[in-house]
Amino acid sequence: MQQQTGLILNRLVSLKDVSPFVLLQDVPTQTAKYVLLEFAYRNRERQISDLSIIFLSFETSARSLDWLGCRRMKVVPCHRLSPTAIHEKVSSLVSRDQRSLVLIDSLNSISSNGLTSFIAPLIRPYSTLVAIYHTPTPDRSNITSPASYAPSLKTQLLYLATTIIAVSPNPVADIDEEDVSAGTLLVPLGAHSRLCQLQFTHRRKSGRAVEGSFEFDFTAHEFTFIPERAQVTSGFAMGNDDSLIKDLTTFNLGMTEKQRIARDGVDLPYLAAQEGEVMGATVGGAIVYQFEKEDDYDEEDPYEDPI
Repeated sequence: MQQQTGLILNRLVSLKDVSPFVLLQDVPTQTAKYVLLEFAYRNRERQISDLSIIFLSFETSARSLDWLGCRRMKVVPCHRLSPTAIHEKVSSLVSRDQRSLVLIDSLNSISSNGLTSFIAPLIRPYSTLVAIYHTPTPDRSNITSPASYAPSLKTQLLYLATTIIAVSPNPVADIDEEDVSAGTLLVPLGAHSRLCQLQFTHRRKSGRAVEGSFEFDFTAHEFTFIPERAQVTSGFAMGNDDSLIKDLTTFNLGMTEKQRIARDGVDLPYLAAQEGEVMGATVGGAIVYQFEKEDDYDEEDPYEDPI
């Protein structure tokens, strides 16, 4: 399963397998732009004569992409263009039956009410659309739309996407978790690194999903699979970590420090029996019962034998 998931991810990035809509989700402490540029880097010199790469730029300048050396990539500044003008520009650069790779550095720049209608014309039979959606961001569609029951913008994007890659910072990075949980806008040291972690989900035509966690190194252009067993083992090796069982049930399974001390002080009878501390004899793992003065024991009753 490890090799299969890694192979699928590499084939998707290299356009050897087609995924019509690849959604990249990033966070304030880690950008997904390096994963976006990996698509362009992998296909800059591929032997596909009719492949056209189009970069729809809302946040990135064209000069900052020169180092990629991708001659076939055409950068379209979109921050002053309407969605209709962007569609016309894309149609003029690539024909409908031509293989194309369309990259968008920010879906958040598009109006929330018209985002799905903006994406739909860009999804074509021989095209791959890769777009970044910054999270968490306030859903403006719920504010302007009178229908409160309508799904959120993020829910719509997750429904449309055939491949979802959630980008998160590497745990080695020096990022204060309290600042992240508090929602502050501070950019800590180690943020937006070229080394990050990915949560990969690919939906096949059959409806089954392939999932896996990877470590992505943009400098080496490598995806390293993170085994799930290693994550679980490292988690339980921490011992009394209540976060592992948090929200698993409707009642509290954790213990306070006072409860842990009381639990450790309980003398377990079967341990005492194995150590030969019961009645001064070594009895191994047998069950030993000590009579007390309150016990009413009848020696003639065959069912009174406690052992």
